[in-house]
Amino acid sequence: MPEWRMKYFFIAGIVLNLVMCRKPYDPPAIKASNHFLAVDGIINIEAFSSSTITLTRSANLQDSSLDIPELNAQVMIQSTNNTLYPLYDTGSNGIYVSSPLTLDPNQQYQLSITTSDGNKYLSDPVTPKSSPQIDSLTWLLLDNPTAGTQAVNIYINTHDVTNNTRYYRWDYVETWQHQAPMQTFWGLKNGLVYPIDPSESTFNCWSTDNSSSIILGSSIALSSDVISHALIASFVKNDPKMDVDYSILVRQYPLDFNSYKYWLTVQKNSQSLGGLFDIQPSQIKGNIHSTTNPNNPVLGYVSASSVTEQRLFISNQSLPGWNSNPPFNCPIKDIATDPNNPFVWNYPDTAYQLWYFVSNLPPPPIMKITYKDCLDCRFQGGTNIQPPFWQ
Repeated sequence: MPEWRMKYFFIAGIVLNLVMCRKPYDPPAIKASNHFLAVDGIINIEAFSSSTITLTRSANLQDSSLDIPELNAQVMIQSTNNTLYPLYDTGSNGIYVSSPLTLDPNQQYQLSITTSDGNKYLSDPVTPKSSPQIDSLTWLLLDNPTAGTQAVNIYINTHDVTNNTRYYRWDYVETWQHQAPMQTFWGLKNGLVYPIDPSESTFNCWSTDNSSSIILGSSIALSSDVISHALIASFVKNDPKMDVDYSILVRQYPLDFNSYKYWLTVQKNSQSLGGLFDIQPSQIKGNIHSTTNPNNPVLGYVSASSVTEQRLFISNQSLPGWNSNPPFNCPIKDIATDPNNPFVWNYPDTAYQLWYFVSNLPPPPIMKITYKDCLDCRFQGGTNIQPPFWQ
């Protein structure tokens, strides 16, 4: 056999052995069913305010669902004078809410949780902190060199004249108005077309979402407790949320040093990983512990504080040239109406709906129809009920 063929078979044999020796490796952490309790929320000491605590379970890498609410738990706020305030899972979604309370800011508070499987959890006692008022929310239209386009940045300004806050956390709820590509003044009920009331219009909708990033600030390096021009959110040009009108409600939470350290670690672990020079992930240690099994990990940090908030509106009219122009396929069809009753709807394709009538001489009129999703903004999400705070 030629020498080159011997070398070929020798190399092929080595590769084949290497391939055959490969075995799948499933680390125990991936295969284990670890659904640790996660606690999110604060004890609100603002007068006549409710406290909201969200209980969920952590998901495994192989889980198909990442949303695992903890249901049927007993959740209590406990003060140092042993007064108990229950929270209720009113929506059966793992979000537990108390009645409106006026908690004594001179007491310490902790959270007691008993899950449906009988395990008990208790947070460390915390001293309440009062949040200073938000001075202002501002926004700025500027050029974003990174994105190569314009951007809208939203900033917060606040200060504490007593110099007692120093550490801050913010989150927000955003609401934006969006519209259907086409507007109709007609509805359909029991096989008949009828003129809709303005409250039934599906041309304007409003969608709402919560912030997903962790936003922190500190004035510890300054002589005065002042936060100036801290970035809350940013939107690049033609973001669909800015197509009509946009509103953001920013909530401010004062933190002590330990809770600030906790949220800073969570922020770094979740938002500063993946780059070559980013930090390595570190263990997240909160202030909640399992009293049934001390070795059972719990995720979360419970603080007690008042909450201050402020709302900002941004109109698309203030953003020249901003429009996302989402692509919609809206074919228009002309169909004849019933000679005996032009309001009868019997078009067989249920994907279509009446856009408007066209006068026809002689009568009856003609219907112009198009796809439902071209006439109903709810197909894009949200609701056609205007929020009470909307300008």
